[in-house]
Parts: sequence; C-alpha cells; structure tokens
Amino acid sequence: MNTLKINNPDKINKNIIKKIAELISEGKTVILPTSTIYGLSCKYNDRNAIEKIYNIKKRNKNLPFIILISSYDDLKSLVSDINPVAKKIIKNFWDIENPKPITLIFNKKSSLENFITSGSPNIAIRLADPRFLRNIINICGPIMSTSATVSGTKSYPKKIEDIPFTIRKQVDLIVEYPSSLAGVESTIVDVTGQTPVLVREGKVKFRDVLKFKGSKRNLI
Repeated sequence: MNTLKINNPDKINKNIIKKIAELISEGKTVILPTSTIYGLSCKYNDRNAIEKIYNIKKRNKNLPFIILISSYDDLKSLVSDINPVAKKIIKNFWDIENPKPITLIFNKKSSLENFITSGSPNIAIRLADPRFLRNIINICGPIMSTSATVSGTKSYPKKIEDIPFTIRKQVDLIVEYPSSLAGVESTIVDVTGQTPVLVREGKVKFRDVLKFKGSKRNLI
C-alpha cells in the first residue's frame, strides 16, 4: 500500500502524473481523488484489474462502473451516438473551465467488449475533474471509477481515513489530496433518449438539467 501525497493539485510534477498513468496502464489499481469523493480506479478495459476492484468492493458483478474521460475524443470512442440533448448538457456542464460532476449514460459503441459494461448496452461516462486527473487520463486513456467503499454501504469518502482499511491495503497506490473532497456523489442522467432522465441526484441538482425542455424524472 503506497501513498502519494499531493501538496498542490495545480502544480503537480509531470513525472508524478506520468508515473500514476503508467501504473494504471500496467493494470494496477489506484485510489484517486475526484471532484466528489475518493474513487477506486483502473484502466477501463483491463479485465483483470476490473475483476480485482469488484472483489475489493464486494460488488455484484452485474453492476457496471462509471468511466472517466479527459476529452470529447474519448467520448466518441466509447459511445455509439451523441444526441442533441446530450450535446446541450455536455456544453453546459462539461465544456467549461471547471466541469461539473454529472455522469451521462449513453448507448455504448458495439465494438466495446461486454465486460466493460457488465453486459449492459449502455455506458456511464463522466468528464474527469480535477485537471490533474484529466492529465493522467490523457496519458493512460479512460479509466473506470467507483467509490472507494464496500458495496452497499452509505459512505462517501472525503478523506483517506474515510476509506476502509480493508480497501486501502489491497490497492497498488493511493493518491492523497491535501484537503477534504466534497463528499457528494455525481449526478447520473440517462441521455440515451430524446429527453434526459434522472437516475441519481448528486452534487448537480437535476432542476438545473430540467432547464432543457422535455426533461423528466425517473420514478423507477
């Protein structure tokens, strides 16, 4: 269990960024700070690393993970289509200086292997934030991300100490932020249809998404 402490997120040595990215590319599992909570991450298409994270979390393997990207090009390589509604949300919540923590569900590209989405035809994607996280992904490619908690527990790790030791001891690297994170999960919105549908409300309020005509709340 190696820990790398970040003193200034805005001035991280490029060699450190490269080191983290290389570990992920090699199939290692890493705990990373996001704009919401600490997450367990690995290469999005590394079957063995993903399997390890399912085991670490004790998570049902029928439940897919969120994938973090760093650019619009990453998105186009993962999804089959980006409809006008999705493009509006991307413009207002992702295509800004500080991207908002909103996860979008798309139809996945048919060429992607089924294990990436646990057999689902859909794929959940978020633009990574903070910036250093996007810099890592620029090198290693998209990564999957899930809360650094045991599945089924209502815990949102804002600090390393909030992450169960049983999880911390099983990963290859922990990247520690200098301050507490927001501690609120991302909002998840399904954009596979012509109107956005709320799946989970988190830090971004769905009423802000409801500004788009035709939005509706998922009552399932």
